[in-house]
Amino acid sequence: MPTSLRSWMSAVSEIARAVNAAEPLEEVLNRVAVLACELIGFEFCAVMLADEQRQRLRIAGCSGLNPHYLAQVSGGRSLQIHPPGAALDTPAARAYREDRTIVVPDVRDAASYGRLQDLAPTQGYQALLASPLRGSGEKAGVIVAYSVTAREFGPPELELIELLGGQAALALETTRLRAGQQEVIRELSRANDELRRGRAVLEWAEQQHRQLMQLVLDEVELPGLVGALATALRASVTVEDADGRMLARAPEQDYRPPPDLAARRAGPVRAALDHGEVGGRYQVVRVPGSTGAWAAPVVLGSELAGRLWVTAPAAEPEPVQLRVIERFALVVALLLLQQRHVLDVRSRLSGDLLGDLLREGGPVHPRAVLDRAAAIGHDLSRPHVVALLAVDGVVPATARLPELVRAAAEPAPVPLVGSYDGLHVLLHPAEPDPGDTLRRVLAKTAQAVGGHGVVTMVAGPVARDAAGYATAFRVARGALALHLSGGLSGGLAGGFIDAGALGLSALLLETGTPDALRRFSARLLEPLEAHEQRHGGDLIATLSAWLAAGCSTAAAAQALVVHRNTVTYRLGRVEQLTGRRLTDSSTRLELQMALMIHDIAEVGPV
Repeated sequence: MPTSLRSWMSAVSEIARAVNAAEPLEEVLNRVAVLACELIGFEFCAVMLADEQRQRLRIAGCSGLNPHYLAQVSGGRSLQIHPPGAALDTPAARAYREDRTIVVPDVRDAASYGRLQDLAPTQGYQALLASPLRGSGEKAGVIVAYSVTAREFGPPELELIELLGGQAALALETTRLRAGQQEVIRELSRANDELRRGRAVLEWAEQQHRQLMQLVLDEVELPGLVGALATALRASVTVEDADGRMLARAPEQDYRPPPDLAARRAGPVRAALDHGEVGGRYQVVRVPGSTGAWAAPVVLGSELAGRLWVTAPAAEPEPVQLRVIERFALVVALLLLQQRHVLDVRSRLSGDLLGDLLREGGPVHPRAVLDRAAAIGHDLSRPHVVALLAVDGVVPATARLPELVRAAAEPAPVPLVGSYDGLHVLLHPAEPDPGDTLRRVLAKTAQAVGGHGVVTMVAGPVARDAAGYATAFRVARGALALHLSGGLSGGLAGGFIDAGALGLSALLLETGTPDALRRFSARLLEPLEAHEQRHGGDLIATLSAWLAAGCSTAAAAQALVVHRNTVTYRLGRVEQLTGRRLTDSSTRLELQMALMIHDIAEVGPV
């Protein structure tokens, strides 16, 4: 017997040390194969493991086997655990199947193992032992020891090969358990990292919540709120109203805007925005595009009042961060509600102020009225245009005039807005020219009303002191009444009327009734209108151009792009049809007033 208890114990200790040192499995099994050769006196040894399907054996560790042999036993027909016949069977496969040690004293006499006839000559062995690797669980494989000479194997050799097989099985199980433990440790480490990361995110969210509450308590306005969110998310943040008008944005440097209006009308973006605002489920949604963008609806009651955009963040927001964005959107809604409340209060104060300012005869205490106006941010001691806005029809509840006016006016000065005598009155500083602002207010109001009504805007005269507002209001109201009476009878209504530069003609609008004014205009102009309907000739347009040119025939011809003889001929027809001489200054004044009344009554819709 080529072994002793000391050498055996030394071998077991060596295997144990290798396992405890976490050596790779292949090295441990190679060590087992080397020890088998040394302890039992074999020239070659192999440790074979079954694959996951338990269909084949493969050499996982060895000692002394040459590369040609290893290549041969790795072929597709080699080491099948359940071969189709004896011609492909091996002692190793049989030992695994029957879970017992197989002894082959001389491979030349082993006719039941057809594969040995091909394999043995390659490696040069004559005898072998094949023993299963028995552990605490399922059979893992076999250990095969080879001898270059034919020999008989006694009980001690069989016991040793089986003991080594057991040691190899234990080493294998230990290595696999260790690998499993390492994987568990790695999973626990990853889970711990996730927990730490999650805790950090929650702490960040709590910090943002506290900061948000402090901002609210400090009454920070919208720009400060937006700047705080942009810093927290390391992103660009934009707040818009329902019409897409920017209310605030941050940061100043490297700001990235949200998708433009054209992109929002496109299918994917529109669908994403609708998804975040459908069925009362207002939520943050990711908007598709070249840069990352998230949109949070800003809601007042059930009304969409605007949007909070987060664009180009440093990293995609996590669910907790999306909740923070929703909280900010809620606070933005509260700020907008506060602004709306302020506008409503100012509107009520403005209505009371207008009642004292525009009363017949002017204000009783002009200085007190001007001081009240200054208290709500309007210096009425400066010249102001008195404008009127009239809506004939149903006004939706969402069409809030103070907000429409504010949105249309910015960045220009915001006019004082209020109601008086059933009309919406706008007092706008005369400088800069408020014409564009008033037209924008008209357009926005008409858009809000839609097909449910007709909107008219009258830009009246300039009031230059406290007493002048009442007079300017009566002129604007007269122009509006004249226009509406023409609309009701002639089918035209709505539009923009500039009644601010009428001079002496304004007296007619201030003192005359609409019917009387229309009769005055018709008495002079009806013959001209009747002639134009029958024969054409543009008599009224020619007369208007001639009067506007200071009664210059050449200037009128240039304005009308016709020959001056044409103007002279048409003016002659005007004298024939009206029975009046245009050289008479009173005739020219009356015709001028008649044309003014005609123009106001015939203004069409925008």
